[in-house]
Formats: sequence, C-alpha cells, structure tokens
Amino acid sequence: MQNPLAIAPLSLPFATSFAMPGSKSMANRAIIAACLAEGKTIMTNATACDDVVLMVKNLQLMGFNLRWIDEAKGELEVIGGIPPAKTSDEFVELFCENAGTTVRFLTSLACLVPGRWMITGNEHMSKRPIGNLIQTLQSMGADIEDSSGYLPLRIRGGKWKGGEAQLDASKSSQFLSSLLLVAPKLEKGLSITLTSTLASPSYIELTEQIMNTFGVQIDRDADLEKANTFFVHNQNYTSPSVVAIEGDWSAAGAFLVLSALTGSSIDYSNLNFTSSQGDRSLVDGMKALSEPGDYTVDCTDLPDQVMNLALFCAFRSGTVTITGAKNLRIKECDRLAVTASELSKVGIDIKEHDDGLIIKGNPSLLASIGQTSKSHVLDPHDDHRMAMLFGVLGSLVPGISVKNPSCVSKSYPQFFADLASLHHHIKPIVIIGMRASGKSNLGRRLASSLHIPFIDTDTMIMKKAGMPVAEFVAQNGWPVFRELEEEVIAENLKSCHVLALGGGAIESEATRKLIKKNAIIIWVQTTAKGTLERLQIAKRPQLTDLPLEQEVAQLHERRDPLYAQLSTIALPDTVPFGQQVAWLSARLQSMARYFNLHTRQYDFSSIVPTAKPHFTKRLIHHPSRPPHSKS
Repeated sequence: MQNPLAIAPLSLPFATSFAMPGSKSMANRAIIAACLAEGKTIMTNATACDDVVLMVKNLQLMGFNLRWIDEAKGELEVIGGIPPAKTSDEFVELFCENAGTTVRFLTSLACLVPGRWMITGNEHMSKRPIGNLIQTLQSMGADIEDSSGYLPLRIRGGKWKGGEAQLDASKSSQFLSSLLLVAPKLEKGLSITLTSTLASPSYIELTEQIMNTFGVQIDRDADLEKANTFFVHNQNYTSPSVVAIEGDWSAAGAFLVLSALTGSSIDYSNLNFTSSQGDRSLVDGMKALSEPGDYTVDCTDLPDQVMNLALFCAFRSGTVTITGAKNLRIKECDRLAVTASELSKVGIDIKEHDDGLIIKGNPSLLASIGQTSKSHVLDPHDDHRMAMLFGVLGSLVPGISVKNPSCVSKSYPQFFADLASLHHHIKPIVIIGMRASGKSNLGRRLASSLHIPFIDTDTMIMKKAGMPVAEFVAQNGWPVFRELEEEVIAENLKSCHVLALGGGAIESEATRKLIKKNAIIIWVQTTAKGTLERLQIAKRPQLTDLPLEQEVAQLHERRDPLYAQLSTIALPDTVPFGQQVAWLSARLQSMARYFNLHTRQYDFSSIVPTAKPHFTKRLIHHPSRPPHSKS
C-alpha cells in the first residue's frame, strides 16, 4: 500500500514554464482513427499515461499494428488496416482497468473487427453503465452479450454493418464518439439520432476535429448544441502522416486555478488557445467569477473542471451553484460526492446536489485555515482528477496529504513532480520607488535573506553602456536610455532575482506591463519631504533645471500613482530600517496562500492569453439576470 504524499504549501508565488502531457482524450481518438486509416501515422506527444497505454495494448491484442517508437516521449507509430479474422473460437480478453474512454471506444470497434472479444475492467469500471451504447449497437445488428448494461461484454465482431439507430447520450458523450469514430468503415454508414440532451458537447467537437484531420466529415446541424442527428457515410480514413497531440487542458486546469489563487504564472508551451477541448473554458469561468456575488455556472461543456472551479470558488465572495455535472457521479469515482466530502474536511463550505455543487465562498478562508495546525489525509478514491485537486489544495493549505497519489498516472504521471518543481521557481521580486529611497540597500538585504541573487538595474545599465547613467542620458537623451533600461529589465526577469529598478523605470509603459505580468512588486514608499532630505544628504544630481524641491514634488505627483497601481506590497516609510526585511519576508511568505483574496483582483493575463469564447454562452449567469445575459 502506497503511503500518503504530504504536500508542501508554497512559500512564495512562482513563475515558470512547462509542457502539459498530451491530451488523452485527443490521443485515444486519434489512435482509433489511425488504426482504421490507410497508411502509416506517426503520433507525437501521445503521453504514455495509463489510459493511452491501455488503449494501445488492447488494440495490439485485437491485431492492429501499433508500436511505441519512444514511449517516454509519447511517439507512436500506427500502420492502419482492420486485422484479418482470428481463427480461434476463444474470446480475447481486453482488460481496460478503470478507463472509461477505452471501454466505450473499444466496444464499437470490437463490433466492427472480426473476432471474439471480451471487454472487462476493474471492480469500479464494472459498475459504470454502458447499457445505452449497447442497446444502440444491438439495434443495428451487433452481436453483444452484456451484464444488464455493465461489463463484462462478450462481442462477436464483424457482423455489424451500420445503419440507422437512436442513442441516449445523456450519461456520456463518449457513447456517440465511439459510434462516430468507427462509422466510416461501416458498410451502410451510420445515422444516429439522439433521444436525449447530449452530455459534454465539446467532446463531440473534439471527435469531429480528429475525424476531419483524417479526412472524414460528419453531417449534422451547423449548431452542435442543436444537432440531434449525426450521419457519416461509408468512406476511407486517410492518414495525415503525422499527428501532434495537443497539450491537455484538462490537466492544466489544476495549475490554472493554483496560478490564479497565488498570483503566480506558468507559460504553457504546448496548449492550443483555440483548441476544441472544452476545458479551456475554465479560464473564462474564473474571469467571470473574479467579481464578487452569487452566480450559477453551467459546466456541461467542461465537466473535468468542476472540481477545480469549486476550489477557486471557495475563496471568493459569494455563493456559486454549479450545474450540468450529473455525469460526474459515474466517472472514476463519484466526483461530486468526493469533492464535497473531502473539501469540507478543511473547512470549505461546499455541498453536493443531484446535478452539481453549491459553494459558499469566503475570501478570508485561506488565512484562517493557515493559522490552524490540523492535518488531513484526503482520499481521491483512486481518481486522478481528485488527486490533482488535493495537490493544489495542499499547495495552499498546510497539513494536507494525498492518499494513493500514483493514481494520477491515469492521465498525468508527472503531476506531483511538476507541482513540487514550483517551489524552485520563485517569481522575480522587483523593488520600485523614488530615487534615494533605499531600494538597492533593501534589495541586497532581502535577496540575502531569501538566498537568491540581487541585481541593481542602474548598475547593469552602466556596464552595458560603458559609462555612468547621467553621462549616457546627456549624450543620448531619456528616450534612448529608457529603451536600454527596458532591455536590461526584460533580460533579468527571466530567472529568479531581486531587482532594484531606477526611480523612473515605471514611466515606461513596456516596463510596467512586463513587471506587472512577471514579478512580485515591492514599492518602497516615501514622502516628497523624505525624498528631498535624502537627495540633499546624498548630493544626488538633479534630473531637471527646476529647483530641487519643485522637481521632487512634480516627480512624486507623476510617479506615485504608477507605483501604487503596480505594487503587490507597499512598504511604508514608518517601518524601521532594521525591521524592513522581516516585515517584507512575512508578507511574501503569506502571499502564496491568500494572494489578492481580500481584494479579488486576479490578474488573468499571467495565466494564459485571452481565448476566444468557446461553449461559454451559457457558462455563467447571475441569478438576478436572464441566463444568457452578460454577467
């Protein structure tokens, strides 16, 4: 039995970049299409998570020609073609553990491929219903024996020729995807009419995207949400030769929420911001919910993000009712029940209802939880999505351990390693403030206490220019100096440093945008009187021909609003010199646990670029407004 994994809370916000695993939803769809296509297909970034490995292994057992070129890199070769009929009368067992996608996709495929197939799974998978898909297949002549709508299934393949049928897809859109993926190879083609509301329509768009990549079109209503009949005629899939599997938005969801709640940032090198993956709508949901108030969230199109969104909602002001999530009760576990029961253990006010969750948010909750010494072992019930959720919670709240953490291997084997790496990628700290305010002195002391390098940008500029700043400005002018300053600041924000900026650096719009997105910003506050006294003592050269007192007053009037707008932490000039570092350290180390939660000023520009709306027209509504009005 694996010991629970203790999660270390973040001590500071982070800034890093890494790639997400390949989307298992996209990979498994592409693998089925490639097996049925003419020619050879090479797949890249088909991350060898449990679900993809199970799909490949079972397809090999069926006789399809697949092999890993480099399993560690997710490179897979598929040579398409339906294998010849097996001569043995024995059933070949296709064991799918708890992989719902694998079970459902293989069920339709096994009806097409000649042979005798027995599809099985673990104890939990044997309790997940598949009866609606079986009934549809049987109505078209497929030879299937089931256990009252559950596994195991015994299929005599090669008899199903396609045709017309009805389907109840209210429990899972995978039933429809399973049928559509094999439809081009059916002698009669396939015409499916839905008898219910379609669960998770975005996943049907993903299926359609993969089929289009392999040269097959689905005939349906142009508006997917209104479509109730899907038709695919008999035709050949054509291999595109190479298929690059997109990064997984479902996996990214946990980090998106963690970034938002801690003022951190991750650059995702392989996420497609116009992807058909419905889970990218999580960002739109968080943006809308960053404003206080009571809202209803329809998660029909992003079911895998319900748990992450619930955690985000726990620390905002207002009550959020999540709907459209009933099918989460038949996932790897009952995700609604487990989310409510486990998050309640740490004091989150969350309750389940038949179709979703109700979360009463509290912006002060993280601060109050952080003051307790209680420890909690949270049980994900062997569900990868739940384990990731608890990993995020443990990064915010001390004392969290996750039972059976290895269950993340189902979709994201490296999740906890990537989560741990965030502790080593602290966000750069930038110190701003007026001339002679003590920024460089403070920066050296703070960097020493945090054991990270210190950089004074004016010193770096002098080295690069080969002359003192005043001389460079005299020769080249302020605009040229600001351009050089922007360049130096940009270069030194690429890794973790404490950077002290020149007093006027923030007058550059480019610099303001850069440090706002990429750094923790400390403003060393001073009064005009204090600045004047320091400049007189230090005998600093003036910047203008005005009397020094007038120059200082004008600079404060122009710069103080910019300092205030940019600052993450404002260091008052009333904090004694000897206490400044301790005062700042205490606030820096608490930031990652309740960053901006008292003000709810989330900066989503540091999470991902703004995505085009995607299945979001019904996502959020305020109860006092019509469901589709702008909230």
